[in-house]
Amino acid sequence: MTEFLGRRVGGTALAALLALAPMHAALAAGEQQNLEELRNTVVNLLQALVEQGVMTRAKAEDLVKQAQAKAAESAAATARADAGAVRVPYVPQIVKDEISKQVSEQVKPAVVADVIDTAKTEGWGVPGALPDWIGHIKLYGDVTVRGQADLYAADNAQYYFIDFQSVNQAGGLSKAGLNEFLNVSEDRYRLRLRARFGAEAQLGSDLSAGIRLATGSLTDPGSASQTLGTTSGRYTVGVDQAYVRWDPRSSTDFRYATAVGGRIPNPWFAPTELIYARDLTLEGVAFTGRYGLGDGSAGQPHAYLTLGALPVQEVPLANPNSKWLLGAQLGSQFEFGGRQRLRLALAYYNFEHVSGVRNEPDSTLLNYTAPQFIRYGNSVFDIANSTTDPSVNLFALATRFRLVNIAGSYDVPVGRYMLTVTGDVVRNVGATESDIFNRTGSMLPARNKGFVGEFVFGDQILDTLGTWRAKLGYRYVQADAVLDSWTDADFHGGGTNARGYYVWTEFGLARGLSTRLRYLSGNEVDGPHYGYDIIQLDLLSNF
Repeated sequence: MTEFLGRRVGGTALAALLALAPMHAALAAGEQQNLEELRNTVVNLLQALVEQGVMTRAKAEDLVKQAQAKAAESAAATARADAGAVRVPYVPQIVKDEISKQVSEQVKPAVVADVIDTAKTEGWGVPGALPDWIGHIKLYGDVTVRGQADLYAADNAQYYFIDFQSVNQAGGLSKAGLNEFLNVSEDRYRLRLRARFGAEAQLGSDLSAGIRLATGSLTDPGSASQTLGTTSGRYTVGVDQAYVRWDPRSSTDFRYATAVGGRIPNPWFAPTELIYARDLTLEGVAFTGRYGLGDGSAGQPHAYLTLGALPVQEVPLANPNSKWLLGAQLGSQFEFGGRQRLRLALAYYNFEHVSGVRNEPDSTLLNYTAPQFIRYGNSVFDIANSTTDPSVNLFALATRFRLVNIAGSYDVPVGRYMLTVTGDVVRNVGATESDIFNRTGSMLPARNKGFVGEFVFGDQILDTLGTWRAKLGYRYVQADAVLDSWTDADFHGGGTNARGYYVWTEFGLARGLSTRLRYLSGNEVDGPHYGYDIIQLDLLSNF
């Protein structure tokens, strides 16, 4: 009985020790003392049982070994069970609240921005509420407010430079009155405005259509600027662009062709305003084919050919003599590492039937050969030929215009900035002394060459305060190098027979807002002195 009792007491004590052993590793340091006291109590109990003869020492030692073995086995099992477990310590509620607050403050802006972007893209909140076509239309526009000073040289020749546009509109030199001559002596200070608003609709993956309205004269093709001071009368607004465009792309997004028709943006590479003014838009159709020279990617180097058939003036009663521009340009574009880019182009522009033809005596049948708009510089002659009214005059172009043009630009990064070097050269091979003599009966020299050189340095995009860009250029254009109605409308008052330099500085103010200061200093190439400097301060905005 005594031995049985001893075994029961000893087994119970060992079981308690066995249960406490695996728990010991997981308990906090503050409970270590209690465990040691319990362990010593069990050991003392076994020792007392041995001393009182309840069990033998060998039996007690055997029980201790069994307990240790079971404890080790239990600890190993617990370790295996804990190997894949994630232990979460107790965190007080006040700490939980602070963590939640900090995470919310850090994550919320990014999450909100992402949700807003996704909502804009997928049109959340308005499913079916708006027509599908609205999502395929992009609206854009720009507004430029300009202060301009026109400054004339004090020694300019007076009453020499005829305003042929005013004379043709009036019907003769004397009939033009005070508008017969260009102003070359009275400085002028004015405010000007250019506003344009357009929309482009994506009709399919390759098809798009666009329309744009612009301020400015309905007869001046080279400028969309409106001079302020109309006694608050409404400004003239006309259709500046209206076109349908086809832009097929390869599977790698390389645009291998472009076809466009209507009233279109300039389809040719024209890095300066040597031939075409910036505001000029053309009428007709144009096609560009591109051949990739690289890896097939969208921005790979490529060669291209652009062809255009652009009516200048339709003549309904003499349709074969309608005026056209037929042009072709062969070019290439290469992009190198580090954002370098080289563009080169060779073009031929043939202006059909734009030169004048003298009327038969007292006839007006060939009046249509006079230009609808003429600015300043081109050689002209009188085609009116009236024998009954010598005050009738109508001036037309004295030369043909068949232009050979070579243009190129090179972009190279300099730190965060970009340096662009541009060259643009033209020769009118249609303007010859013999051709002028056959048309006018006068022996006039062929003044048929022109060029522009530019350097631009600064930021490419002026979208933040502190961004800037500067431009320095030189322009030399003889009288009949290009059409004076389509070339730069600002330098030397617009037109040809002008040479000189220009300096620009542009500064970014904010996204879509910048300012620009321009100084253009021009003089005549041939003839009496005609010095004309222009200062322009622009505030430009776009959206």
